Amino acid sequence: MVQELRPIDGCHCLVTGGAGFLGVALVRALRKRGCVVHVLDAVALPSDAGDPGVVSFLGDIRDAALVRRSLEGVKVVFHTAAIIELARYAPKEVVERVHSVNVDATQKLLAAAEAAGVERFVHTSSTATVVSPTAGGGDESLPYSPGLDLYAITKIAAEKAVRGHRGTMRTCSLRPGGIYGPGERKQLVAGTFLAMRRGEPLTAIGEGTSRLDYTHVDNLVDAQLRAADRLVEGSPVAGSAYFISDDQPVNHAEFSRRMLRAVGMVPKLRYVPTSVLEKVAYLSEKRFEHFGHKPAVCIAQVQVCVYDNWYDISAARRDLGYAPIYDTDAGIQTMVPDLYGYLKSSGFQGR
Repeated sequence: MVQELRPIDGCHCLVTGGAGFLGVALVRALRKRGCVVHVLDAVALPSDAGDPGVVSFLGDIRDAALVRRSLEGVKVVFHTAAIIELARYAPKEVVERVHSVNVDATQKLLAAAEAAGVERFVHTSSTATVVSPTAGGGDESLPYSPGLDLYAITKIAAEKAVRGHRGTMRTCSLRPGGIYGPGERKQLVAGTFLAMRRGEPLTAIGEGTSRLDYTHVDNLVDAQLRAADRLVEGSPVAGSAYFISDDQPVNHAEFSRRMLRAVGMVPKLRYVPTSVLEKVAYLSEKRFEHFGHKPAVCIAQVQVCVYDNWYDISAARRDLGYAPIYDTDAGIQTMVPDLYGYLKSSGFQGR
């Protein structure tokens, strides 16, 4: 079904978390479409310094006055800012901070955007909102996850707020899998290559047969723009959530192995029983809760890797006209020059 379009080309947009990995890619894509982009983030965006079409609002998304200023003249909001905290057991101050950023700030941003005359609001959610032992292969009719980790709990609450918003502003949520691409460091690249540097094999949790969704950053940016273009009166996109992925689910260890092989490395692989790693994760999280030491692995990470955590993207194909620009194999290839640069800058010689 082809939906009515009202392209956002030339609109004034706000990207929260605009200095992050996804945010930077989104800002660049919006500039190519002639948009003036406001960037709200706690860190600066040096790569676009001097671009008159990018206006930086540096500070905390919980700062109401700053949020109001960042929304002046804005018609489209892309909300990507969030804290990724996967622990179930965490110090009270961490729990409060994650809730205040992921949930409270989202609710206040929705209200402030409505008051400022924003017309469209695209929220970056996550497949974490539906993860369960039986959810794999499902679609958007799946119930929300029973997960108890901070990320799942707060992303569910934020998505509910976005989808439940009532007013003249139209909203939708996108649920990507693991986001990767050139420039990614924190979630997938750094840990994998540091393990290789220490001479450690790749770890496959469980039997290595479960599959996950991965989402190339360009695929996700394309979906973000498609969603914004379609947030018009009468569109099924308004109030909806969509899974966005490469549509090529793969085991977590296999993804890392393909990434390493793309730069000429041949990693060894070890299989760790789920029960063993769950116990390690539990003890690691309890240590975090009581002493503040960040856990090496979280219970949610183990569960995501042993459950089938991939989803049907038929709704995005139908309503957004979405089709992956890259499947995962092609997506990994786009990372190769960046990965070589990362290895060189870190002094890594390989094995």
